[in-house]
Parts: sequence; C-alpha cells; structure tokens
Amino acid sequence: MTESPMNEHPDSLEDAALDWLMLLNSGQASAAQRMEYQRWRQASPAHAAAADEAQQLWADLGMTATARQHAATVPAPRKIRRRWPALAASLVLAVAGYGGWQQWPALSSDYHTGVGEQQRITLADGSVVTLNSASALSVAYSGEERRVVLQAGEALFEPLAEARPFVVSVGDEHLQSAASAFSVRRDGSALTLVVRAGQVRLSGAHSPVLVQADQRLQQRAGQPLLAQQAVDAASLTAWQRGKLIFNGRPLGEVIAELERYQHGRILISDTQLAALPVSGVFDLDDPQGLLRTLEQRYPLKVTYLPWLAVLH
Repeated sequence: MTESPMNEHPDSLEDAALDWLMLLNSGQASAAQRMEYQRWRQASPAHAAAADEAQQLWADLGMTATARQHAATVPAPRKIRRRWPALAASLVLAVAGYGGWQQWPALSSDYHTGVGEQQRITLADGSVVTLNSASALSVAYSGEERRVVLQAGEALFEPLAEARPFVVSVGDEHLQSAASAFSVRRDGSALTLVVRAGQVRLSGAHSPVLVQADQRLQQRAGQPLLAQQAVDAASLTAWQRGKLIFNGRPLGEVIAELERYQHGRILISDTQLAALPVSGVFDLDDPQGLLRTLEQRYPLKVTYLPWLAVLH
C-alpha cells in the first residue's frame, strides 16, 4: 500500500482508511507499514478525518482490542459429528445440480454482469448506474421519461436532475427519483430499496410511498409493504466500493450475501451457527478471505469440497 495523493476523492479516502485498518488489524502489518499509515494519516486534515471515521466504524463493529480479548474466550469450534462426512458427500451431489443465477435475463438485457463482476454505466443523459454481481438491466428512454428495467440482481442508481422523470421498474413496482442515489435489489418476487441520498417514490399495486435518505424499504409481491427502516445506507451500499460491511448480522445472512459474489455454494451445518452475530469490514476482491477471517474470529471451521464450502 502506498501513500495516497493529496487530492483524493472523499470516497477514495474512506476506502483507503478502511484498507489500512484491515491491514493493521490483520496481524500481518510490519513496523514499516505502521509508520507509513501514520504518514498517510498526517498527510492532510481530510486524511485524518477519514482515518478517525474508519476507526469509529471499526470500533462500532467490535474490532477493538477489548472485543478481540472477549472473542478469545469464545468456546472452541464444535467437533464434527461422525455422520458429517456422509452428509458432506450428499451435499456435493446436491451442488452438482445447483444452477446458480439464471442466464435468461442476461440474454434480453442491455447490460449485465456475471457472478463476482460489477459494471459502472453512464446512460445517455449522464445518469450513472453501477450494476452489482449477477445483475441485468435494460434501458427504455423516451421523450417523456427515462425508464430503466432491473431484470435481475442489484444496481445503484445516481440519476441527474432533468425535466423527464427517472423511473426504475422492477416487475410491477416503479421507483421514481431525481438528483439522488439509491440502490434497488431484486430477489425473485422481493424488492429491497435503500436510499443513500435524496428521496425515492415507490408505486405499484399499493398506495405510493416516499422513502427518504438513510431509509430502507422491503416489499414482496402479494404482501403488504413493510415499514421504512432507518439504516446506514453508506454501509449497505459499500459493495459499490468493493466492501461488505456487517454490524451484528446473523452468519446466515452474511453467507447469503457472500454467495452472490462467487461461484459454488456455502452451507451452514446448523441453525444455531447460522444465528451467530457477525461484524466486520471485508474486501470483495477476496471473498475466500472472508471465510478465512470468520475461522479466525469465530467458533467455527470451514471444510472445502468441490464447488462447496461448509461451515460447522
């Protein structure tokens, strides 16, 4: 890691600060790297502010020395049951029939990404869309409106203000906004909206709902809308910057999220383990590193099989 330039964008500074903390807390940082971090931190007030914010986030996620000491008292991983190898073998057979993400949306879309890929798109009007892993998007601009259709996966939208409305269609749901930043995720019939800046109007077979910055709204076809939740939208959309950030999320949810960025399956041996709360900042460039980190920090082991990893 090298010293960052003085004119870095604020988002780049935030990412660099998180990268430094990940290195410094990995147990692999050399004395020279620790000195280099201090030079980076002191390069400007903006660097110092980014370092302080990252340190606060790290503390909130339980990465402090006190938290690590507490983690050291966690019981050792459970012993593997005698029947587990047979179970693992059957899981391999099950994975052999696992199709993963369906390919048909990519065939009918204007833009698409494969598993583990992301793509930044600048539309004709200057609006920006960032497609997440295994996602597909079509564009249907007209003289009356700027419409895009999210056919699969997840995207972060940053529309420019213009007279024509900017509309994202997901099935029968329509999200309208301008001069804002928001992510939309499609999981089958479920939709999740996270607003990072501005506001978004959601309409469909229900009364229109206005969702504000740092709010999340989840909706499933045929079911009532869930109430808006106050969230840290910057953390939930950190995938755009190559990070996954979790704060006390159940291990089952963490693994479900990780699976979106790699081929093969990751299974958890029992419901008790799936409920284990997990916190941390992880690098999307190294999804396998997340599993290694989980082994180091939590009472679990990972067994690797062809196209399959099992947590137990």
